[in-house]
Amino acid sequence: MFKFLKRKGKEPVLESQKPSSWLESSYKDLKRAEELLEKDPDLSAHLAWQAARKALKALERKAGKRVSASSLEELFFKFPEGQNAPRTVREAVKFLDLFKRLAKHEDIFQEVSMGLGPLTPYDAKRVIDAARLVINHLEHRLR
Repeated sequence: MFKFLKRKGKEPVLESQKPSSWLESSYKDLKRAEELLEKDPDLSAHLAWQAARKALKALERKAGKRVSASSLEELFFKFPEGQNAPRTVREAVKFLDLFKRLAKHEDIFQEVSMGLGPLTPYDAKRVIDAARLVINHLEHRLR
């Protein structure tokens, strides 16, 4: 999982790393993630997660303060936009947070006895859908 991160100099240039509007770049990353869905589910899921993270970081900029949070979920709930979010959006943020934490432990996916196997396009699609839900929610709250 996320093998591309281990290849030095091969990291993808993410739209969310370029200076531009968070919303525009988040949607570009989501579109790119959908294009790569069948070809590279790992990269696709990472791009979607990165797009959602960029949207959540926009909350910090709107508030004008840097928030120390160990997870996306924690960051999201430090702001009124997160506290007052519908249940589906809160669950999407939690899913994205748990996905990234699990993805950091690639050895779990290589453990044969657990039967998890590699990330599939279906798994990546779930990450994309969760990211889209979070970005859409924040689009209407941060304008």
